[in-house]
Parts: sequence; structure tokens; C-alpha cells
Amino acid sequence: MAYRCKTLIATEGDSSNQEKRLSICLVADGFSFSVTSPDGTLFAFGEAEGQHAASITDATRDIKAFFADAGIRPLGYKNIELVAVSDENAWVPDELYSTVANRQYLRLLGGTADTVLSAPCKALGSTMVFSANDHLIMAFKVALPGVVVINQHVKIASLASRSISHPVIVSHWRQGRVDLAAMNEGRYLYGNTISFANMDEASFQIIEVMKLFGADKPNTELMLCGDVDRELYGRLRPYFPTTTLFSGTATKFASPEFKKLHTYRHALILF
Repeated sequence: MAYRCKTLIATEGDSSNQEKRLSICLVADGFSFSVTSPDGTLFAFGEAEGQHAASITDATRDIKAFFADAGIRPLGYKNIELVAVSDENAWVPDELYSTVANRQYLRLLGGTADTVLSAPCKALGSTMVFSANDHLIMAFKVALPGVVVINQHVKIASLASRSISHPVIVSHWRQGRVDLAAMNEGRYLYGNTISFANMDEASFQIIEVMKLFGADKPNTELMLCGDVDRELYGRLRPYFPTTTLFSGTATKFASPEFKKLHTYRHALILF
């Protein structure tokens, strides 16, 4: 089997999946997943690591085998969501969007990807166009019927309501890149993936976004999630009135073992 189980915490809880949500985050060297209930209870969390198979058939087999070995039955969920973390992204207003132009949208922004997917965002009246591993996405669709595929920016856009009372900068960190979104008064103002060579460059980029979109207020909040450590947190904290680690919205744990998780590292599958 291509995928090895890096982390697995699972509880039986209610045997019915009908009201639960299965969320998956796809990355270059594997994927993570969570099973949550409508009230925010976390029932299962796992990480699969390994090389993605090169064919749809093999990838489908590996995905099914991993979930079977983990004791997770990937059927009957209220919804199944797959977040494909992407480096090349573009928001296109719905009135200008055309499926046949997907590749051109990214190339206008310097994108080089040959395989492009799209995901609508009703809240913004826009469609996100993003690069993706097409055969791997298709394998998940075969293995998990009904799965809805989005990327990290569509997911982050759903947090706009958190900015009703104060400006919010959401930052999702990964190796050499940060996915940023600026929000204020309940509105999504900006979202993009920014590459950086060092923390000085990253700090400068975030501060520029804050100033450019009018989020430099006395009550601005910087939310950090993903690959965050003490050094990163300490580096950015002096520049913002409030700096918080965002851990999603799963506020209840079906097992005490979940308290050992650094949930902010996996926030994309916990809200």
C-alpha cells in the first residue's frame, strides 16, 4: 500500500454517519482527514503519508485500502469535502467565468499548470480556478462518491463572518508559502498564495496586505494555522494587536486523545 498511517485517533461514538462530515486535505506527500459532527465534535483524525500513485486505478485502490485499514467507512456522510492545497490560484467573478478558459486564467497570473480545476464560491459570487493533480482528484471521486473538491482559498473564504466586529488577516502556513486572506466588516477583501524566502520577507508581505486593504486597525486580529512554530508566532506577534492560533471550529472531543493534537496545524479540515 502506498500510504502509511502516520497518525490515527478514532472513536466509535454514534455508528451512523448520516449527520457527520468527512473532511480531507490533500498535500504533496499524502493527506489528512477528520470526521466531525454538526455540533463540532471531533470523532476521528488521521494522517496518511506516502507517494501518490501515478494512475487513477492504483490511487483509488490505495485510498480505499487506507480508509479500510483505518476502520473508517467512507460512505453515508452528510457531506464529504476534499481540500486540494494549491500553489496557483485565481478568483474569477462568476459573470466573467467560462470553463473553457480555466487554463488561461491561471496563465494570466503567471501560472504554468497544465491541469486546472475550479470550484464555485457562492458567498463571493466568484469561482476559484486552481492547479491540481487531476488523476489523483479523480481517484478520490471514485473512492469517495459525492466528494466536493475545493482548494484552501475557498475554504478560508468561509471565515469572512469572523471579521464582522474587527479586521482579520487569516494566514495558512506551509513550506516556503503562506495562503493569505484579508477580511473586514464580514467581507472577504483579498486572498492569495505568497512565496517567501525567509521570515523577513514573509513578515513584510503580511504587513503590506494589512495596510493595503485597510486592516491596520487597533483591533486587527492575525490568525495563524498550518506549519506554525514558536519562532513564527513570536516573530509576527509584535506587529498585530491580537495574534491567535486558529484551530478550526471543532470545540468538542469524543476522546481525550484528541487533546494531544496541535489542531491549528490541521485547521483546514476542522471548520
